[in-house]
Amino acid sequence: MAVSIRDNETVSYSAPRSMQTQPCLRWRALVVDGHAAIREMVRIILEPYGDLIEVVAEASDGDGAIDQALLHKVDVVLMDVNLLSPNGVETTRYLKQSMPHVVILGLSADYTPHIYNSMIAAGAVAFVRKQDAADMLFRTIVYAMFHYCRPREQDQGFGNTAPGRLGDGKPAAVSAPRTSPLPQF
Repeated sequence: MAVSIRDNETVSYSAPRSMQTQPCLRWRALVVDGHAAIREMVRIILEPYGDLIEVVAEASDGDGAIDQALLHKVDVVLMDVNLLSPNGVETTRYLKQSMPHVVILGLSADYTPHIYNSMIAAGAVAFVRKQDAADMLFRTIVYAMFHYCRPREQDQGFGNTAPGRLGDGKPAAVSAPRTSPLPQF
């Protein structure tokens, strides 16, 4: 499969043989954005890479993102910064506390150093402008997953043992699902 990057440069991509033969290594993604059109755009961008990443859930707000992340045991979250109830920064902070194994990438149409620094401080490992998503999103996900993903040994609160994930080989503790609303700031 060939992917057009920019300046008419073409890069070929295929999953490494070890990943093609181990379906448990497919990353489970959650797309969080207040606009259904953006969520659909992200699905379309990631669809050709279904051998590595699968969008298993979507959410339009922070509370829905937390619920979907816990329900679907996601590996990566694509988080819009400008969410309602709570915003993307607070949702990111809560998810990283509740599910430390999850890799979160910030998404926003508005890039400012303040927004970027807020998302990174909350626990996001990367940031992609929505305008650059078609060119940069998949590459950023792959980079982040190979550099920041920690395996999860068990999802507490669900009682299931999850398959091993790519990462540093250390188990990541996961707290039980949320039972109280997020604190309001």
